[in-house]
Amino acid sequence: MVSKQDNISEIVYRPEAAGKLAVAYVQDLHDHINDGIKLGLPDLDKILIPLRPGWLVTVIGYTSNLKSTFMDWIGLQALDTIKPESNEIVVKVSWEQSIEEDTLAWIASKSKLSITRLARGLIDEPEWDVLKGTATTRAATPLWVMGHSQMEFKTGRRARPRMTMRDVARGLEYIIHDSTPDLILSPKMIILDYLQRMRSDPQDGDSRREQMMESVNLCKDMAVAYGCPVILGVQAGRDAADRMPTLEDAQETSNIEQSSDVSFGCWYPIKSAKEGTMIEGSSLSGKFPVNKNLFFLRLLKQKLGQSSETFPIYVDPERRLFANMSKSVGQYR
Repeated sequence: MVSKQDNISEIVYRPEAAGKLAVAYVQDLHDHINDGIKLGLPDLDKILIPLRPGWLVTVIGYTSNLKSTFMDWIGLQALDTIKPESNEIVVKVSWEQSIEEDTLAWIASKSKLSITRLARGLIDEPEWDVLKGTATTRAATPLWVMGHSQMEFKTGRRARPRMTMRDVARGLEYIIHDSTPDLILSPKMIILDYLQRMRSDPQDGDSRREQMMESVNLCKDMAVAYGCPVILGVQAGRDAADRMPTLEDAQETSNIEQSSDVSFGCWYPIKSAKEGTMIEGSSLSGKFPVNKNLFFLRLLKQKLGQSSETFPIYVDPERRLFANMSKSVGQYR
């Protein structure tokens, strides 16, 4: 006999209860039909169910194939849905980019400044005015960042924090409950960049593979616990350096395939193919010449909808801009 203390009844549902919950779920989706987050890419948004609370969204790509840039784009779409005077925020956690690098990327996406020039310190007087004005806008934008600062390391000899997912959870609790007097904040989206850089806790398993699988579980748990989409960057293996990555290319863990509600593959061909080379194939939409503005995005998985579609995307890496690609002229629209 099951003891009352076991609370096992909390995970058991009668058939009639399951039916009622399913109807209530659809009603909730209907009542909040405009609350999901679209990606601002009309061709993709036609088949993509808007990102919803509790979803784990994985973005898979080989190094330098704009995985992080695309994740930042998703974050911008979430920020655009937040109303003024709202308590909603977007939180980005980076194990790789510094706070300064991340913020410069945001400034470049909102202005016409070149991220390359900013990163090199090449800036003239008019650009300084744009930089300072956009930084003021950044100060009023509800985008919180967790990670390390190059400037504080330089002046205070502070080492880069090696965060575990439990550290991230503690940081989120601080942001939500303690960072703003008399106001409890609510995450609209959490961005984690990226899986392979996360530090594991000893209790996560003995092998690296077990630890990575548990990290993915914790990311999914975070999406459910905070009631928002969690966007997780995942490094693809070297075999995907010159092609579109698949779910099987996610390094060190098969749990990505099982736990993801939505998964994207990122491929930036100019990193592995000669400029001008024509890219085509049964899995690609059309035929396009390789250049710095050509990016391919594949919807690898969508639990409740259509998937396995590949989209040619116009990208401006300098400005962190993504847009639909026009097949006729190879430009965005």
